[in-house]
Amino acid sequence: MWKWVAAVAAFVAFAVLGIGALHMPFARPLLAKLGVGCPVTKATPRAIDAARAIPAAMYLGKPGAPARPAAGFELEKTTLADLAAWAKRHRISCDALHGNETLRACKDVDAMALGEPAAFAPAEEVTFEFRASGTLAVVTVLRRKLPVAEANAMVADVSRRLREALGTPSKSAGENTAVHFGKGPLQAFQEEYEFGDYAATLTETRIGDLGMLVREQYFSPVP
Repeated sequence: MWKWVAAVAAFVAFAVLGIGALHMPFARPLLAKLGVGCPVTKATPRAIDAARAIPAAMYLGKPGAPARPAAGFELEKTTLADLAAWAKRHRISCDALHGNETLRACKDVDAMALGEPAAFAPAEEVTFEFRASGTLAVVTVLRRKLPVAEANAMVADVSRRLREALGTPSKSAGENTAVHFGKGPLQAFQEEYEFGDYAATLTETRIGDLGMLVREQYFSPVP
């Protein structure tokens, strides 16, 4: 029974939260506790595309985005070859996830390589999800163990740039303030921007005494 529950939980996380996110450091212990392996070890690129279509359905019928910022990359245009050239240019190490060439994880990425201010801390990990056709569908940027003040300033800057490009967030929760995050562990702030052809999510979470986690995700719901 518990194995069945774990399998269902893993699939839901895989389909709804983003495939790349499950390979980030904070998610790996979760999968281990669930008692399941990586959901993409046996998945083909086309199967992953099909799974990604589940959350993509939530954006059907919404108007198109005025812009589609994605940490300096172009959704549905950037290719695996483009990513390889970018990584070489910036001397960044990127690897396929479990041998799946359409899923890439890059470590210790300098902020300027992502088109972000030099004052930003390097990204601990940036994951890229490519479609079976070879174009970029999802970019996820993760930073962890940040001081509250640094995370607040970073999130404020990212939020400002997203609002300038996209307008008011579709959804928001929490507060990007030291007072809010001083209330205790697992306090969070989130903004979501939702369009028919684009979605962006900015999340800031206090992980107990381990500091702040800041996550940016940029998603193209349609090819």
